[in-house]
Amino acid sequence: MDATINRIRTKLSELPDTEKVVLGPVLTEAQISAFEDSHGVRLPEEFRQFLTRIGHGGYGPTYGLLPMERWVGRGGAQRLTEPFPIVPDPDPDGLDGRGDFTGSFPGTLTVVHRGCSDFTALVVTGPGRGRLVEANDEGFFAPRFHADSDFLSWYERWLDFVLAGHRNLHRFADQMAGSEAELVATLLEDRRATRRRAAAHTFATLPDPSADLPDTLLRALRGEPHSQVREAILRSLAAQGEPGRDLLGAALADPVPEIRSLAAVLMITTDQGKWHMAPGHREALGRHLVDETDDAVRDSIERVLAHAA
Repeated sequence: MDATINRIRTKLSELPDTEKVVLGPVLTEAQISAFEDSHGVRLPEEFRQFLTRIGHGGYGPTYGLLPMERWVGRGGAQRLTEPFPIVPDPDPDGLDGRGDFTGSFPGTLTVVHRGCSDFTALVVTGPGRGRLVEANDEGFFAPRFHADSDFLSWYERWLDFVLAGHRNLHRFADQMAGSEAELVATLLEDRRATRRRAAAHTFATLPDPSADLPDTLLRALRGEPHSQVREAILRSLAAQGEPGRDLLGAALADPVPEIRSLAAVLMITTDQGKWHMAPGHREALGRHLVDETDDAVRDSIERVLAHAA
């Protein structure tokens, strides 16, 4: 753990001035113990190490790390001893739709407020203890775990993404650490669909992707059994520019209507508020429209063709 702490300190010092890195002062062991005693829990060790050796509140994802006085609120202090029941890394098909939790998340501390009713929580009690989970107060989506194994790994990944120049950090919660080669191996070989999906999402913002990446993503798309992972692959294909968008037509044969609709929509680019589509994509959609039987997909394709120049 000392090595991780030292790496984080070094990376914090390497961040550009534009990041406005400000962390609150570290907490003392007495302060942390007082919090733990008052709530009947012990904080995960990696989080304790961060608080006592790096800082407390401040610089971090979205609007930054929350201070201690804002950790508790959703569900009330008395519920920290109750386990957060969701087990990490479920099948991704169980992550769709509205969640079962609305406004109450037992066994968790809120560590990041992400805007509106979205937040990131740290599990302190339950099978996911030590892991970060993305949640929504109003149940707009089911809680889902970040790929990182603990708080220090999660925070270091944030620093790595900033330092590497990931093109967009809005998807940070759905992504994972790793080089392009490591992410490809996860996408093609990992048995856990949640990790394959995280790898797929990461390709969407990966700095300096290789020229081979679009073909690799297409190969993964054709062999992927889970629709949510295929959706993430499609979005990453579109993020590769024209070489990736040229391969989106393969998804028009997907058995899931929503995937076919998404493929059509992702063929569009925008420039100064106007929609554009390459002639080859327009022709492919026109041919597919003849045989498409799903009304919602037909509607999506027709709207795309009508609006794209």
